[in-house]
Amino acid sequence: MKVCLISPPTVTEYQDASVAENRTIKTVSENVPLGVLSLAAVLEQQGRQPIVVDLNRWYQEFLHARNSDTEGAARTPVEFSAFAAERITSLPADVYGFSTICSSYPLTLRIAESIKQAKPHAAIILGGPQASVVDVPSMRAFPFIDFVVRGEAEESLPLLLDAIDTGSSPAPIAGLTFRSGAEVTRNPNAPVIKDLDALPTPAFHLHPYIDECRDLPLELGRGCPFACEFCSTNDFFRRRFRLKSPARVLEEMRQIKQQYGITAFDLVHDMFTVDRRKVVEFCETLLQAGESYEWSCSARTDCIDEELIALMHRAGCRGIFFGIETGSARLQKIIKKRIDLHEAMKRLECSDRYGIKTAASLITGFPEETPDDLRGTVSFLMDALRLDHVEPQLHLLAPLADTPIQRRYADQLTLDGIYSDMSHQGWQQSPQDRELIASYPKVFPNFYTVPTQWLDKSYLKELREFVLIGMQRFRWLLIALHQDSGDLLTVFDAWRAWRLPRIGQEWKSSFDVSAYYAHPDFQHELFQFLQSAYLTPTSNPSHTVILNMVRLEREVCRLRKQADEHQRPIDARPGVPHIPSSISLIRLAVDYEQLIAYLRRKESLARLPAGSSTLARVTRDGEEASYVLLSQLSADLLELCDGVRSLEEIVEAFARSDPDTGGVDVRKAGIFGLQVLRQQGLVGV
Repeated sequence: MKVCLISPPTVTEYQDASVAENRTIKTVSENVPLGVLSLAAVLEQQGRQPIVVDLNRWYQEFLHARNSDTEGAARTPVEFSAFAAERITSLPADVYGFSTICSSYPLTLRIAESIKQAKPHAAIILGGPQASVVDVPSMRAFPFIDFVVRGEAEESLPLLLDAIDTGSSPAPIAGLTFRSGAEVTRNPNAPVIKDLDALPTPAFHLHPYIDECRDLPLELGRGCPFACEFCSTNDFFRRRFRLKSPARVLEEMRQIKQQYGITAFDLVHDMFTVDRRKVVEFCETLLQAGESYEWSCSARTDCIDEELIALMHRAGCRGIFFGIETGSARLQKIIKKRIDLHEAMKRLECSDRYGIKTAASLITGFPEETPDDLRGTVSFLMDALRLDHVEPQLHLLAPLADTPIQRRYADQLTLDGIYSDMSHQGWQQSPQDRELIASYPKVFPNFYTVPTQWLDKSYLKELREFVLIGMQRFRWLLIALHQDSGDLLTVFDAWRAWRLPRIGQEWKSSFDVSAYYAHPDFQHELFQFLQSAYLTPTSNPSHTVILNMVRLEREVCRLRKQADEHQRPIDARPGVPHIPSSISLIRLAVDYEQLIAYLRRKESLARLPAGSSTLARVTRDGEEASYVLLSQLSADLLELCDGVRSLEEIVEAFARSDPDTGGVDVRKAGIFGLQVLRQQGLVGV
C-alpha cells in the first residue's frame, strides 16, 4: 500500500504571480514542510516508501504556468484545488494523508474531496493542528474524510496504516477519530512522545526542492507549559515541555551540513527558553563542537536575560521570535500572557545590541480591548521599530478552534468578511471557501470574529494596514509622526477623516483596504495630507523637520516610479566619470544622521540643529533599493560627475570650491574621493 503525505498550504490565496512572488511571501512558501517529512521518516522505518507533496511549491508552479499560458489567462486561483487534486490523484498512492492548518483548511478539504471523487477506494486521513481540534464536526460535515489522527502522529499513524493494510479494526488506536458505521467515534488521546531523541531525522531527501534550500527547519522540541487564552499550539502538545538532547540536534545539523551543505537552521519549538539550564547546555554543546552554525528560535521575554542572549549569540543564534501579544499591562493579565512590558522592551534592546534579528509579535482585536489598550500596543510597536534588528508584527486576533477565547465566545462569533492574517494569508476568500466557512462555523471558527465592544473591526484592519505598510515604506517618518504626536492613533484618525471624502475614483466603487494600502495611491495621498492638512511648520518647529522627511519620501516614490517605468539614460562621454543610472541623489535640508539619532533617543525634533545632507539611492536588479549617506565632500564630487567633465576638469572644479579636506592636498583628496566612489559603485567611467 502506497502512502502520499501532503503538506498544508500556507500561501495559496493570491490573485497573480506578482503578489505571490513578494519576497516575504516567497520565503514563507519555500519553507520545508517539516511535519510531513518527519512522518515520512517514521514510515520509512516501517518499510514504506511515502510520497511527499509540498503544496506551497506547487502553487508557485501553478501561478507561473497560468501566467505564461495565454489560453489560461481567464483562470482564477480557485482552480488551484483542481490543479492540485488532479496532480495528486495521478500519483501511485492508496492512502492520502493531509497535514492541516487553520488558514488553508477549506482548500485542503476541497482538494481531499476531489481526490475521493476520483479514487473512491482511497483512504483520506487528516492530521495536524486544525483537524485535531475540529475532528468530529469535520467528519460529520464531510463524509469523504475517513480518519483523523489527532496530536502527535508518529506512533498513531503507523498503527492506522497497518490496520488499513490488514483490514483490521482501528478501534484500539489512541488519538484516532474514525467512522463506526454512521457514527463518528473519538478514541482517547494518545500519550505524548516522551523521548524525542528516539524519532528519526526528518526525511529531507524526499523533499524534491531540497537543493534549492538555503536553510532548514529542525525540531528542537515540543510543548509550551504556558496557557495563553488565544493560543492553540500549547494544547496540541498537551503543554508537556520536551527538548531533544543537544547531542541529537548537533548530530542532525552535522548530517545536513554534510549532505546538503546547509548550516543555517530554524530551530522549531514554541518556547525554547523555558528551562534555562537546558538552553545553556545546548549552547555550550555547539560552542565546544567548534563548528559554525546559525540558528533562530522562539522565546518569551521573561525567560531570557542579557547573559543568556550573549551566550546564545556566541553559539550562533541570529534570530529570536518573541510573542509580546499586547502593549497593555491590563490585557497582559486578561489573556494570561503576563509579561512585564518594560522588561520585554529591555530584552528587545539587548537582542538588538547583539545584532540578533528579532520578531516582536503583537495582536489587536481582543474582546476586552479598549482604545487605551490599543494605544499601548501601537506605542510598544513604535518603540520597537526604533531598533535596527527588530521587526514588529501586528496581527488581528483569530478565535482559533478550541482555544479558551473561542470556547468562551463560541455563541457570539460573527462572519463579517474581515479575516485575521493569523487565519488567512490572502486579500480575499474564494467563493467556494466563503460558502464552506459560512455553512460550518464549528469547523472554521478562525475565520469568524469575536465581539469587540469598544473597537470596530474594520478600523483595526485598516490601522494594521496603515502601520505595516508604513513600516515597510517610510519607517522613520512613521516614527517621527508617532513621536511628535505622542500617539500614532491621533495621526491615523486625522488621516482617515481627511481621506474618506477624498478617496480616488478608482477606489470608490469597491474599497479594498489591503489593496489600497499596498497601492502607490496610499503614499501619494498620505503625503498630500501631511503637507496640506496636518503639518504646521510655522507654529511647530518639529513639523519643519517632518516636512523634510515627507519631501524625502516623495522623492523616493518618484524615483521608484521612474525606475519601474524606465532606466534614466546615461548621457556621458566615453571614459568620463558619471553617475550611473542606478544611482540617484537626494538632497535634504536636515542632517539625516542627526535626525535618526534624535528619533532613536526620543529627543524633540524641535531642538534638531540646522544642517543638510545628501543621500545616494542605489538600485540593483531584483533587490530593494539601498541608501548611502554621503559626506559633504562625496556629495560635492558626485555633483561634478555630470558625464561631460573629464577627470582633470572635475578635480580642478573641486579644488576651486575650496573644500575642507582637513589639511590634505585638495587635488589628491579629489582623486582619492573619486576612486572611493567608484569602488562603491556610485561613479562610473
